[in-house]
Amino acid sequence: MRNQTKRVAVGVVTLVAVALVAFAVFAQTDSGAAAPEPKGLLAKVAANLGVSVDDLVAAFTAARLEMIDEAVAAGEITAEQAQVMKERIEARQALRVVLTEAIEDGKITRDQLALLRGQPDRGPWRMRDRRMDRDCR
Repeated sequence: MRNQTKRVAVGVVTLVAVALVAFAVFAQTDSGAAAPEPKGLLAKVAANLGVSVDDLVAAFTAARLEMIDEAVAAGEITAEQAQVMKERIEARQALRVVLTEAIEDGKITRDQLALLRGQPDRGPWRMRDRRMDRDCR
């Protein structure tokens, strides 16, 4: 029970930290920027299947939840572990909705989202950083 409480607390703290970083980035963006078309793996897979990205993500979420239920039924994980996993999935979904709305509203760019996700090799700063690395040699 104590481990579950710690896991939930860590999850909540992580979610709050990500939200704070996201809002800090929102404050620095130009609200007049138009949102570009979605790019990336999910967008390409959705286009190939003829579905929206939201429908594709919903299908992945449903599959994850089904797999968790199957693992509980097979005795591979406990009901408490399953609940923590499901809560994490729900939290990720909520964050995805908030960030998607922020991109659509022009409050954050896809490059800023990539930076939030820990993908510093994406975005306009990539070339600047390479030049800085070259100049510092």
